[in-house]
Amino acid sequence: MEKPNNSPTIYTNSQGLSDNLTVTEIRNQRELASTYDKFRDPSTPFSTLVVEVDRMSSEFRNTDIVATSTIGNDVSLHDVKLALVRWLEIINNKYAENTIKSLNYDLTIYIDLCHKHQLNPFNISCREFISLSEQRRGECKPATMARWCNSVSKFYQALNIINPMQDELVKSVFIKHRKDKGGGQGQARGMTFEQLDTMYDMLSESDSLADIRDLVALSLMLECLMRRAELVSIEIQHLNLESETPLLYISRSKTDQDGSDATYVPFSERTRRIIERWLNLSGITSGYLLRGLTKYGKVRATKPAPDLINKITKRASELLGLDVNLTGHSGRVGGIQELVADGHSNIAIQLNARLKTPAMVARYAREINAATLPMSEFLKRNK
Repeated sequence: MEKPNNSPTIYTNSQGLSDNLTVTEIRNQRELASTYDKFRDPSTPFSTLVVEVDRMSSEFRNTDIVATSTIGNDVSLHDVKLALVRWLEIINNKYAENTIKSLNYDLTIYIDLCHKHQLNPFNISCREFISLSEQRRGECKPATMARWCNSVSKFYQALNIINPMQDELVKSVFIKHRKDKGGGQGQARGMTFEQLDTMYDMLSESDSLADIRDLVALSLMLECLMRRAELVSIEIQHLNLESETPLLYISRSKTDQDGSDATYVPFSERTRRIIERWLNLSGITSGYLLRGLTKYGKVRATKPAPDLINKITKRASELLGLDVNLTGHSGRVGGIQELVADGHSNIAIQLNARLKTPAMVARYAREINAATLPMSEFLKRNK
């Protein structure tokens, strides 16, 4: 005689979520629904990733098992979504804007590749992952692949499901890719003080807002060893133009997201004068120092995008007649190289440039250091 089925009947709603749940489970469902909707909004950083994950709903109900946890338990699509939105909230609180954009970009590409290959991204074998990533390995440099793999690995770790990036076979494939293509990362061309002097000769007498603004940006990026994101975040209140040595207050940086190690850096008298000229011409009295300009030459009121710095350095490259364009990182690279050439210690430069370690200085100064190698001295004597 067949035993009666005493297990409770599970009813699911249109989303595949169970209606016969405990109070805690119902609360979790509601939290998931509201938070998930928030991340679907195109104005949020991870909207494209969430939309890609949403496509799973066309193949699975939320109650369906789609993955295996790191300890061997079954994981439903609902569990995955719950873990995902929790991780996205943590990421939004913890990381800088550019890091968030990179993560979203990398993971959106990954989930999209899984869909194109008709693979479940939450339950992918090591060989499927190797096959999936073959095209990207062919297109990308090792440094780009390393970042992509790191993003994918963080994704699996956050969801607490089996991570193909931890498989030795997968690791060996990416090690081979790095060996075959070479792992060295290209470095931006460094800007020099001689080039900055030339820009002053060309533009300092101009009454053009763009010309004077560009000199302000180029001066600060070189003298204060600034990153693009730091440059566009400078506010008028961060400038001390009254002290004997003019100073810039850097409240946050790539290596100091919470501002706990905020610092002052000096800049030159010439830069003080060009900043004062910019403020007089633009009429800016508060808010952000650097601004975009409208097509009619009016100063914008909003914070500029980091891309403004790229446009400024590209224009400078054209005026200087350079074969290789300067970039938003060129002032920082060039400033560090100038300090190395002037004989300053790596530790002192590390502090000035807000780098994590003195070893980072050596990476910036590879080109300068090459000129001090024994063979360089030998070749000079034996021309």
